[in-house]
Amino acid sequence: MLRVTVEASSLDDARSTAGIGRYVRCLVDGLQGIPELQASIARPGRPPLRENWVVRWANAQPAALRTAATHRAALVHATATDPVALWPLRRQVVTVHDVIPWTGPPPRLRSVTGRYLAWQRGRFRRCAAVIAVSDAVAAEAVSVLRLDERRVHVVPEGLLPVFSAHAGEGDEELRRAAGVDAPGYLLWTGSLVAHDPRKALGTLLEAVAAVARERPGTRLVLAGRHGAEAQAVASRARALGLEPVMPGFVSDETLAALMRGAAGVALASLHEGFGLPALEAMACGAPLVVSRAGNLPGLVGDAAVVVEPGDAAALAAGLGAVLDDAPLAARLREAGPRRAAPYTWRRTAEATVEVYRRALRRA
Repeated sequence: MLRVTVEASSLDDARSTAGIGRYVRCLVDGLQGIPELQASIARPGRPPLRENWVVRWANAQPAALRTAATHRAALVHATATDPVALWPLRRQVVTVHDVIPWTGPPPRLRSVTGRYLAWQRGRFRRCAAVIAVSDAVAAEAVSVLRLDERRVHVVPEGLLPVFSAHAGEGDEELRRAAGVDAPGYLLWTGSLVAHDPRKALGTLLEAVAAVARERPGTRLVLAGRHGAEAQAVASRARALGLEPVMPGFVSDETLAALMRGAAGVALASLHEGFGLPALEAMACGAPLVVSRAGNLPGLVGDAAVVVEPGDAAALAAGLGAVLDDAPLAARLREAGPRRAAPYTWRRTAEATVEVYRRALRRA
């Protein structure tokens, strides 16, 4: 029996409704059904005192070590880009979602976060294996973290069955409950808790405002958990003449219904390690417009309109195309589900277990 402890603290903090939370939750569910694997799940059971990177990591360590020791784990899987403390690195697998912390604006000189990132950066090279969620992240991890590419394994994320192009009987009711009373809107989904410059929401709002000037009545729906960023985005949208529908966090069923009813889904991101919203939109048959950033071009292939990142005019032209060009929109609605079909969380779990086995042979 292969015993692995999965560090899942992101399910107990603000990341629980973000992409990492989705990854951990779906991976854990997938691992439970794999024969010859005994996966123990380490969760602190309480949120951190502050939603700060270092504080979150520290909050997770007691549960991770206690669970791994109690269940005599052969490996610990750190699922959120942070190797666990006080557990042998040669017996750790770490999932890297992106390397932005080491490539973005540096923290204040000698800050706690800066020292933490410098310390962790050197630890990745001693881990038994690193899982990257995409080829793009794998290449970045090898370059930025100076990893041996033989220890980096690409394991893509997956799809829940609810994300399907087949309309559900309750789609209209779910959309109405989210404040959307008719189809034909443009949709963005993601976290609106704190400002993340990588999401380029300013570019998105400028592009939709330009589209709305030429096509009066164009509506924008922004679905995601609210925080300070939601207020800032709403204020910026109103200044541009937009009144977006902002339903906050929605269930997977509602999100799928919103994607199926959208005239277009947009991701204007400056970087995406994987791009799960794009995958889910394709699976739902939504005409998709994404930026040429991170993993997005490789993920969507010819099943989306791809524009240059940070270019509001280009994004507006792409959105206008899916609104005005019916054959284009129909082609994307047909191509999206085909492109998304190979991605399942079951395959993610099975590929992850294969990484565990390779890591143990190397440990």
